[in-house]
Amino acid sequence: MTIWNVISLMGGLALFIFGMNLMSDGLKLVAGSYLKKILEKLTQNRFVAMFVGAGLTALIQSSNAMCVMVVGFVNAGMMELERSVGILMGAKVGTTITGQLIAFNISEVAPVIAFIGVAIIMFGKKPKVKNVGQIVASLGVLFIGLGMMSEAMTPLRDAVWFKEVLSRLSNPILGVFIGIIFTVIIQSASASVGVLQVMALSGVVGFHQAFFVMLGMNIGAGVAPALASIGARKDAKRVALIVILFESIGMLLFLIVSQFCPILDWMAATSTNPSRQIANANTIFNCVTVLALLPCAKYLVRIAEWIIRGKDEEEERSLHFIDESGYQSGTVLIGQIDSEVGRMHGMVRENLEASTKVYFGEKVISHDAFKENERAIDFLNKEITAALIRTGELGISEREAEHVGNLYHIVTDLERIGDHAENVLGYALQMKENKQKFSNKAVKDLKELTMAVYKIFDLACEHFGEPQRELYQVIYKLEADIDDMVERMRNSNIKRLGKMKCEATQGLYFSEILVDLERVADHALNIAQAAKKFPIR
Repeated sequence: MTIWNVISLMGGLALFIFGMNLMSDGLKLVAGSYLKKILEKLTQNRFVAMFVGAGLTALIQSSNAMCVMVVGFVNAGMMELERSVGILMGAKVGTTITGQLIAFNISEVAPVIAFIGVAIIMFGKKPKVKNVGQIVASLGVLFIGLGMMSEAMTPLRDAVWFKEVLSRLSNPILGVFIGIIFTVIIQSASASVGVLQVMALSGVVGFHQAFFVMLGMNIGAGVAPALASIGARKDAKRVALIVILFESIGMLLFLIVSQFCPILDWMAATSTNPSRQIANANTIFNCVTVLALLPCAKYLVRIAEWIIRGKDEEEERSLHFIDESGYQSGTVLIGQIDSEVGRMHGMVRENLEASTKVYFGEKVISHDAFKENERAIDFLNKEITAALIRTGELGISEREAEHVGNLYHIVTDLERIGDHAENVLGYALQMKENKQKFSNKAVKDLKELTMAVYKIFDLACEHFGEPQRELYQVIYKLEADIDDMVERMRNSNIKRLGKMKCEATQGLYFSEILVDLERVADHALNIAQAAKKFPIR
C-alpha cells in the first residue's frame, strides 16, 4: 500500500463523512421544523414513540442528531424522560437505513447524482428546492467517497502486517473496543459502519471480525449525546446514559448468544454481498435489542435515575434549558430558547406584581429576591440574545427564522418591563424611607391601573404563544384604555396637588409610577405585535 493509497483513503473518508453530514443537514432543513410537533404529539405511547423515532431518524439519516435532539428536548422540559426512551430506541433502528443504502454501492453513477444535485442548487429559486438539491448532491458526494475508499483499501488484502492486525480481531472484546474508539473519533455510527462496509466489500475484513467491531461502533454512538448533555439538567444526562445502556446491553446479549449458537453464520447467510451482510447484521442487532428492551423501558429509566441521583439545584442566574445539545439543531435550540423565555416571563411577572402590590400593603417576595430576579432577567436577556444569534448558523426554516425574529422583540420588551418594575419598587422604598403614603384615592386609582396592567401583560404573553386576531384586538383596545386611564389619573393627581391634599414629592412619585406602568402596557402591546401584526380598524 503506497502513500497515494493512504491519501486516497483519507480523501475518500473525508468526502464520505462530508457527504453524510451534508445530507443530514439538508434533510433536517426539509423536515426539521416539523420534528418538534411530531415528537410532542406522537410519543405518549412508547411503542408509537419507537416507530416515530425510527421514521424520523431514517428521514434525517442521523441517530446522533436525533438522540442529541431528544437530550435537548428533555433538558428544555419539552419531553418527559420516560417518553424519550421509545424515541431513542427507534432512532437506533432508523439509523440502520443508512447502511442499507450504502450497500447498494452506486459509486459508478455517483458523479452524475452529485451533478444533478448541484444543478438543482444552482438553478432552484425556492429554499425548499435548494434543500432537496443539497440532499441529492450530498448523496453523490457520499458515494464518490465510498468509491475512493474502496479502491484505496484493496491493496490491504495482501498486506502481511494488516493480516496480523486482523487476526487479533478474532477476540470479540478487542473488536468491540476498536469499534468504540473508531466511532468516538468519527462521531457518527452510520459513517463508522459505512467504512466497515467498504472494508468488507474490498475483501479487507471478514464478516465475523467486522460484526464485533460493529457492536462497538453502536456503543460509540452514545458518546455524542453524552457530550451534548454536559452542563445540562440531570434528566438530559439520564437520556445520554440510557443510550449507552441500551447499546451496551444489546452488545452483551449478542456476545453471549454468539458463543452458544451460530447466529453470525445465520446473519452472514442473509446475503452474498459483504457490504449487505454488515448492513443486515446492523439492522438485526438493533431491531432485536429494541424488541428485547422496549418492554423494559421503565427499568432503564430507573437504572439511569439510580446512577444519576437527585434533582437539579438551579440558580436563577444560569441557563436552565439552553445547553450544548441545542447547538446541534436549530429546532432544538429554538425550543430551548422558548423555555428560557418562559422563565424570563415568569420572573418579570413576579417582579411586576411585587413592585406594585407593596403600595397596597402586600408583600409578594422579599427585596433580596426581587433584586435577584432582576439580575437574572438581565442575565437571561444577554444569554438568550446570544443564543438567538447562534440559530442563524444552524440552518433553520423560514418559519423558524420568523419566530426567532419575534423572540428578539419579546426578550427586549420583557427586560424593559423588568426595569420599569424596578423603578416602581424604588419609589415605594423611597416613600417608606421618608415615611410617606399615598391618599386613599391615589391608592384606589393605582390599584385600578395595576389590575389593567397585569391583564394586558398576561394577555400579550398568551397571544405571543398562540396569536389570535380577536385576542390582539382586545389587547390593542386595552392599551388604549390604559392610556386614557393614566391621563385621567394624572389630571386627578394635579387636582389633589392644587388642593394641597398631598405633598409635592408624593405627587411626583405618583406621576412617575403612572409613566412606568403606562410604559409597561406599551411594551406588552409590543409583545403582542411581535407575534403577528394585524391591520387596525
